[in-house]
Amino acid sequence: MTAEPHAVSAGLGRDLVRLVRSLILTGEIKPGEKILPRDIQARFGVSHIPVREALRALEAEGLVVTVPRRGTTAADVSLAELREVYAMRRLLEPPLMARAVTIRTDEQVAAAQAARRHLAAESGSDVDAWLGSHQAFHRKLIEPAVHGIGRRVLDQLATVAERYVRLSVASLNADVLSAHDHDTLLEAFVAQDASLAERETVHHLELVESTIVEALTDLR
Repeated sequence: MTAEPHAVSAGLGRDLVRLVRSLILTGEIKPGEKILPRDIQARFGVSHIPVREALRALEAEGLVVTVPRRGTTAADVSLAELREVYAMRRLLEPPLMARAVTIRTDEQVAAAQAARRHLAAESGSDVDAWLGSHQAFHRKLIEPAVHGIGRRVLDQLATVAERYVRLSVASLNADVLSAHDHDTLLEAFVAQDASLAERETVHHLELVESTIVEALTDLR
């Protein structure tokens, strides 16, 4: 890690978690790369205590691995982890989407439609912009049905999945491949069609997973 230092208050633990998470998700810290706490301290101008806490939080998210006397590294990417993440997402998200479409409000429909337009406008742009819009769109669709712990579980799965999705967007134009799915998901949301929402969520997750597998295979 050799970028210019950024100042952050030692008390802003959540900000430090967000900043280091971003370095991992964007690939600036590569999978398997050793993370030296002193480098984080120097980069962000913090003491060792918030760095230690941030790395513990990121380990809980599955983004770093700490081994006693060997230090901390960014978690590797693997087909096994990918399969596990998407198996869990297929268990949770389709029934939640089916419920979300039946209880959504008109205001939530308008917000989802706006998020879909924004996502379409970001197609072909830089990966970070598209991923941000992609996450915002899916959050708008499912948020009527999730609160508290459900939101936290889905967010953690999405954080781990983002490293993999990034690979497919960058190398295989996943934004174009998934456009039809996004339109169909929005159609189900507007029409309050729970059956279509559940089926299309399964299909979308399977499409994303298979696209990532192809991207990983190509990279290896």
